[in-house]
Amino acid sequence: MDWHKPHVRSHDSWSWRDPVNISLPTLGDNIQEQAYAVRVSPSLAETATIFNVPRGTAYITIQQVVFYVTSFLYYVLLVRILNLSQVGEVSLLAAASSIFTTLTQLALPAAATRFISSRIGNNDPTSASGIAATSLRLLLAIAGPGLVIAILASPLIGTTVFKTPDSSNLLIATFTASFLFDLTALYGAFFLGLGLYVDILYQNILFFPLSRGLGLALAYKGLGPLGIPLGWAIGSLATLLLSLYLWKGKLSHSRRYPSRPLLVFGLPLFASALVTLVQGWGDIALLQGILGQFGNTGAYYILVSSVSFLSILWIPVAGALYPALSSSFTREGATAVSARLAVATRLINLTVLPTGVTLAAIAPTALEAVFGSSLANQAVPFAILATTLIFTAQSLLLITTLQSVSRTRHILGISLAATIVDLVTVGLGASILGTTAGAIGRALLAFTTMLLAWFSLRRVLYAPVAQGLSKALALTVLTALPLLTVDSLLTVDFRLVPLIRVPMLLGVFVACFLATSRGFNVFNEDDLDLLNNALPKSFSPLLRRITHLLVQKTRRKPSESGPTRQQ
Repeated sequence: MDWHKPHVRSHDSWSWRDPVNISLPTLGDNIQEQAYAVRVSPSLAETATIFNVPRGTAYITIQQVVFYVTSFLYYVLLVRILNLSQVGEVSLLAAASSIFTTLTQLALPAAATRFISSRIGNNDPTSASGIAATSLRLLLAIAGPGLVIAILASPLIGTTVFKTPDSSNLLIATFTASFLFDLTALYGAFFLGLGLYVDILYQNILFFPLSRGLGLALAYKGLGPLGIPLGWAIGSLATLLLSLYLWKGKLSHSRRYPSRPLLVFGLPLFASALVTLVQGWGDIALLQGILGQFGNTGAYYILVSSVSFLSILWIPVAGALYPALSSSFTREGATAVSARLAVATRLINLTVLPTGVTLAAIAPTALEAVFGSSLANQAVPFAILATTLIFTAQSLLLITTLQSVSRTRHILGISLAATIVDLVTVGLGASILGTTAGAIGRALLAFTTMLLAWFSLRRVLYAPVAQGLSKALALTVLTALPLLTVDSLLTVDFRLVPLIRVPMLLGVFVACFLATSRGFNVFNEDDLDLLNNALPKSFSPLLRRITHLLVQKTRRKPSESGPTRQQ
């Protein structure tokens, strides 16, 4: 479990986004992955009569909204309160906390969710209570000594990483916050195991605004980078106290449960989490180690964090896809899986490719409008990250498909190979290209994952990664080029400031996207059905309106007024 993964790593969705992972997000930026985990949890699917999954999905959607709004404001304000060198220090603190939580959690939250939900499904709350108690004892036995060791090692770490022993306070605050979050995350796993989605929602709506907002406030009031981990610590403590209150009386009787099954179940997930840790932070660590400039590290950290917001375009689709593929493969075989995968791939290609390339086309304007002039020289790596998001999205769909057809052993090998490509690229290019080497490494990581997953699936079924690609390319060209032209005119000829250009560019994007979609019959209702199944029922009227805008009447289903929710 990670705190601050700065970018969505779809290719390892079944490690840190494991289907039995907990719902409370890390102190970083991956609530959408955790929301995805809730939607596809096998334990929830097995106990559908007990767990209200549609209601849970609605709660998770609220969490996602809270996450995106809070994170957007957090990064916008962070680069205005701290300079880029200080942001670089914060990114390394986030990496330190990720290392601590990954090592000390030992995948116990995921194991606790799986075993508790299984016992509740078998109407055995006594064993479920015993599992919770054993998980808590194991976590305390691991994280407690881990905290002591980390605090004692803080001066050495500070001298090695930050080049000054004065950074010990930063590290001590970070490790303390990590320990508190370990406990909070475990209680989040308990809530998920019992299907208590609303309690998870309470955790998140307290944790995110409090930890982010308080950290920024403390940094602004003079504490500088130290204010950020202090905000994490206070937010984690407050959320832990709330969790203890919410947990009281949930499972009153317990039976002693052995620790071995939890550890055996969690060890493979722990191995995957270690790979994820390297993927999430390896390039950032290499850039800092090779370049030795906190400013570059901070700028790169902001870039990869900001691009991850677009993951909202494919996370819900993948969430709805997994159970459908699993069921289709069991009942109808590989052909049915290919058919469903084709629908999802077409939707991803038609939405992610145009959006990513369009964002890349106006990268300088977007960066300056959101983050000010401090990131003006980072347009190239930002454009690379945005353009190659299509590979990230496709790799998630393919990894999801591998999971659904029970080829899980291939996933770890794919992740390891892709990680090596990423790190070698960054290591060789950082001294010459700077942060651009990091962006290229992440792009190659996503592409390698997509390619290897596709090769792995070829032995089982046909994976149509090019489905709808011709129309997606037409939509991309006819949207990105006008936007690039208008942006150039507004910048060079009219000399408008970015905050004025952005609303105008957004209007141009919407107009071009809608006109091209209708003019070239890009979308049909089947493209939106899967997304409709991934979202709460309350979103159906909105999706119907979107359907009327994107789909011509001649291409709509005659018996329906909009996308229908599959049963």
